[in-house]
Amino acid sequence: MSKTSTIIADSSFGKRLSKITKHGALMLNYAGKNLPITGQITIGRDVENTIQIEDTMVSRFHALVQKIKEAYFIKDLDSTNGTFVNDKAIPKEKYIKLSKGDVVKIGRTQIVLQ
Repeated sequence: MSKTSTIIADSSFGKRLSKITKHGALMLNYAGKNLPITGQITIGRDVENTIQIEDTMVSRFHALVQKIKEAYFIKDLDSTNGTFVNDKAIPKEKYIKLSKGDVVKIGRTQIVLQ
């Protein structure tokens, strides 16, 4: 007995599946690594962050990147030295929408949305 199944492209499941593959999650590219943004990512010096950056210019819990529905946002978590998107400081504790190609600077680290 075969354990394979065929998914019809026009079925409701097939349509949902095609949206997932066409609109995959954006990635954060930093230090030669790629991390898909599928939910919430924390960035900072503390080991409990998703992305840990060892840099004295980075706060323990510096910023948050989050996917909300089909959009991507960043929020500075009241960091000491600020968070920059495309060389512009973002307001503290306020969600700012991100787009593919944006460059986020936290301390001396650049993170590119791909």
